[in-house]
Amino acid sequence: MWELILLSMLVELFEVYWQRSDTLLQSLAKGYSLHKKSIFLLLIMHPSYLYTLFVCVVFEIYNWAIVLILLLKSLDMVVKISLIEKIFVKKNIGIDMQTMLEGHTPLRVYLIALFTYPYLMYVALSMSWSYI
Repeated sequence: MWELILLSMLVELFEVYWQRSDTLLQSLAKGYSLHKKSIFLLLIMHPSYLYTLFVCVVFEIYNWAIVLILLLKSLDMVVKISLIEKIFVKKNIGIDMQTMLEGHTPLRVYLIALFTYPYLMYVALSMSWSYI
């Protein structure tokens, strides 16, 4: 079980690494550069979502913790893609939104996922494997 948790942390670190920027706008710009090439490339650059799906299917874990991880990650990707479309493709962004996106983003914002999702993975695995 700990190998799965450690792998989850490593995958989250990869996502933190490629998304990390000084502002949210710069982070979305990184996503847009992938989105321009292919939407699938942008989705593949979120391997923690794919990893969570893999763990869910292979180990047949369908408890609330794994569903919560998948829900939060899905919402995260949908919001990112919709913001990318609105900002970079349609170029339809309000001044308030632009001001917010240009504000400094501390590293701890990106690290939230590093602590949240592996913990939820631990909960999901421990709940599931306690019945086996």
